[in-house]
Amino acid sequence: MITNSKFNHYVQALSIAKDKRQNSLNLHYLMISQNEQHFFHQFKKANTFSDIRSLSKTVMTILLGYIIEHDSQKTLNLDTYVYPILAKHYQLTNTNNLAYLQQIQIRHLLTHTIGYQDVLLMRQDLLKLETSDYVEYLLNYPIVHAPGTHYLYSNAGFYLLSVVLQLYLKQDLDHYLQETLFKDLDITDYKWEKYGDYLAGATRLWLFPDDLMKFGQLLLDDGLYQGKRIVSKEWITIMKTKTTQTPHVDHPQRLFRRYGYGYGVWVAKDEGIFFGLGTDGQALIIVPKRNMVILTLAHQVDTAPLHTILNQIVEDS
Repeated sequence: MITNSKFNHYVQALSIAKDKRQNSLNLHYLMISQNEQHFFHQFKKANTFSDIRSLSKTVMTILLGYIIEHDSQKTLNLDTYVYPILAKHYQLTNTNNLAYLQQIQIRHLLTHTIGYQDVLLMRQDLLKLETSDYVEYLLNYPIVHAPGTHYLYSNAGFYLLSVVLQLYLKQDLDHYLQETLFKDLDITDYKWEKYGDYLAGATRLWLFPDDLMKFGQLLLDDGLYQGKRIVSKEWITIMKTKTTQTPHVDHPQRLFRRYGYGYGVWVAKDEGIFFGLGTDGQALIIVPKRNMVILTLAHQVDTAPLHTILNQIVEDS
């Protein structure tokens, strides 16, 4: 159980921790919610929102669940094929991709199993492209593996998800988000960058910690927010179902570990723990058996000392 004294101990531990270069950690916020008690510490001086990086993938997955739950057409689901939606608007020049493109379902976008051999749409390769070219770049970039057979973490799938959702809804996805999911969660102060005409999807969402915590509570409460059904309980169950084991990033000795990947979240092996992670120290950790959500926002390149303390919080609670 988290208490004020325990929370202050964790704040102190994070304040004095050093990274591998012996620099203090560049943290923004630590927030813990457990049993309707909330603990919060702001490390940085300015009370501003933070770039949540790949936690955006978790938000996108919740948004998809929201659309599936509330869409009157009832034609969108994990098995929906994405190429027929994209082909109406974008040109395929690499016809070698066609057979695999026709097999890609929405589930493959969420699980990093499109079939690319290379990591795509990360910040390094974005510099070489015009934003208006991103969709055709992904459609024509060689797909080497059959969809669903090869896991490779990148930003490609969740950007394509953003594109597919906007084309499916026939309206700007950011506007839809404001009027539906974010309105239901009372989120008004945020920024989500666009790549061309579409939300970046995989990244580039800025949120305040209390608004990010709303997503954590929704995940903990099986799709409910303040008693209101936002997404189905079944959708949350799907999100935290392991689709791929990830030994290359796992720490088996810990409770807070990347044992595998689900749908827009990482899953641990024990206690039903699942979480979103973002580069440079973004974390949203759901610990169901302890009725707890842990959140960090930061700009910390070396995350090893941060993750060590987060694991301690999980194990001590």
